[in-house]
Amino acid sequence: MSSSESGYVRRSHDHHHWYWVAAIPVTFLLWLVALAWLAVASQFESSFGFGGSTVQLSLVALGIPFAFLTAYFPLAVYRDASYIDRTSGQWAPNPMRQALLAAPGLVVAILVAFIVVISGNSQFSLPVIAGFLVSVPFATYYIYRRRARVGVPDVPW
Repeated sequence: MSSSESGYVRRSHDHHHWYWVAAIPVTFLLWLVALAWLAVASQFESSFGFGGSTVQLSLVALGIPFAFLTAYFPLAVYRDASYIDRTSGQWAPNPMRQALLAAPGLVVAILVAFIVVISGNSQFSLPVIAGFLVSVPFATYYIYRRRARVGVPDVPW
């Protein structure tokens, strides 16, 4: 907790935004495992009837988290970089610059969604996958840099 000059006590929970940043590569790995499992399971097509929809089937469970993480990623990076900039003497990332570097996934998702709608294509999973995949490299890089410069914060429990 911190207090201002007026005596107002404020709880500081800003340090948990790195969890959302770390969720991007973790969710990507989870998706790869799900794809591998579905690829093996689709070999038994006569029993399960998957057909050629392994990727679409994997998005049934992970599509909403992918979309949420892609949309929230720039804000999570901004908030985490702001927290580090205010509290760390070892690394002072520019929060706006970091957020802009995290934004291409969201931009790609919106552009691909626009192209899908304009073209009349029914593959609405493409924007979700494209936006998320574009976010993975920067999320991995950011977490690596964060860990190397300031470490990983303690888990709250």
